Amino acid sequence: MSDRRRVPAPSRSTATAPAVAVRWALVAALALAFALVDGRAAWAHTDLDHSDPADGTTVEQVVEEVVLTFTLPVTPLGEAVEITGPDGPVDAAVEQTDDGIVIVATPAEPLGDGSYTVAWTVAAEDGHPLDGEFGFDVEGATPVPTATATASATPSSEPSPSASSTAQPSATPSPAATMDMDPEAAVGDESDLAARIVARGGAAIALWSLLVAGGVLAFAGFAMRGRDADDVPRLLAGVRWCGALLLGGLALRVVGRSALIAGGSFADGLQAEALQDALVGTFAWVLGLQAAGALLLLVGARRTVAGSWLAVGGVLVAGAGHVLGGHSNTAEPRWLVLTADIAHLVAAAVWVGGVVALVAVLRRRAREGRALDAGPMAWRFGVVAAASFVVVGIAGVVLAWEILEELSDLWTSTWGIVLLVKVGLVAVVAAIGAYTHFRVVPRLAARTDVAESGEPEDEHLRSAVRWESVLFVAVVIATAVLVASSVHA
Repeated sequence: MSDRRRVPAPSRSTATAPAVAVRWALVAALALAFALVDGRAAWAHTDLDHSDPADGTTVEQVVEEVVLTFTLPVTPLGEAVEITGPDGPVDAAVEQTDDGIVIVATPAEPLGDGSYTVAWTVAAEDGHPLDGEFGFDVEGATPVPTATATASATPSSEPSPSASSTAQPSATPSPAATMDMDPEAAVGDESDLAARIVARGGAAIALWSLLVAGGVLAFAGFAMRGRDADDVPRLLAGVRWCGALLLGGLALRVVGRSALIAGGSFADGLQAEALQDALVGTFAWVLGLQAAGALLLLVGARRTVAGSWLAVGGVLVAGAGHVLGGHSNTAEPRWLVLTADIAHLVAAAVWVGGVVALVAVLRRRAREGRALDAGPMAWRFGVVAAASFVVVGIAGVVLAWEILEELSDLWTSTWGIVLLVKVGLVAVVAAIGAYTHFRVVPRLAARTDVAESGEPEDEHLRSAVRWESVLFVAVVIATAVLVASSVHA
């Protein structure tokens, strides 16, 4: 008789009462957290609807006010409206009307003949700062009469040469109004490149930390059973690091965002006024929810999944902040896009965090000279990862379909190109995962000796999950760019 022990085939085990309670509590908390997301977020695109004078027009009378009308209420940032004329900047008083939809800029002196450029900077209801620029010409305008002008006025049937030359449009055409432009997404010059990298880098770090924390908690709950449960305490200790990393990513994003609003200067961006402009609208709620979630991760991760209920709550709170600040908030219909966004985030966390957790467990066992014994654990994760891939794919298609206005945006806009790159990376990760699940894991599960490592299979598994985790970093970076970018940039 051989005394070699056979690894039992993976099977569904009866869940303990605490585990079942934690799962149902997680589901209920998830539903509650996302149900409380502020329904007033901008679910339609916030754009400059029209201006008076309109972009590219010629006005034949003095302009006493410039009126900007938006599709949704906005919050002024900084000067909000800056008018530049033939003689340079024009002093103007700015006020809002119609519940924040209309912004009126009233020049100190009516605008006479010449070419004018109007630059505006506001924040949408979802917290994304928007900016744009348009121009118009004033030609042949009658000056506002004054006592001195009336006494000395000499009528003339012919326009003076100087007036004709002044009325000529600027040699540089005024750009069309730029809509829906987040400073983190704007294509700027080299002066703000560093700020844009910091803002997007911070967003990617925050998203990565959230996905890994949620996925590690889920992995520890459904994949770490029997002997594998001995590694759970060390695995959950990493959740605390995710909380710290999430806070760091948020700090970087705020600094980069503030610097972009300040024109690319980090020194100016750290001033109180620029920081205040960076935290307007719903973005303040986004940041607050994610920061609160990070703190719960820091203090709530314990030695067991059931004991880490605060950390589970932290994932839910930070996830609510991510959904609230995403591009899905600018698409309709609300219920469909919100459902798809939540499903996409949850499935991605299970997939990404599970891969990272599997890498961490295998690396630790190898470093300690222990048998990897990865068959049952990898099999359980593979089943859930396959389901997550299907959910990610379906939810991603729904989100792209609702966010993109035209199919051609996929290859004519930066947003669409980044989306295609992300899809390609996900396809590669899925191919590696499929090979691992259907070729490598069955051989590991069928191995009869758990005391010795089956070197080829173990090395194949470790190599596969390492590559998956590396590629997932690129996927998360692409996702952070998509969240921060305008579809039309």
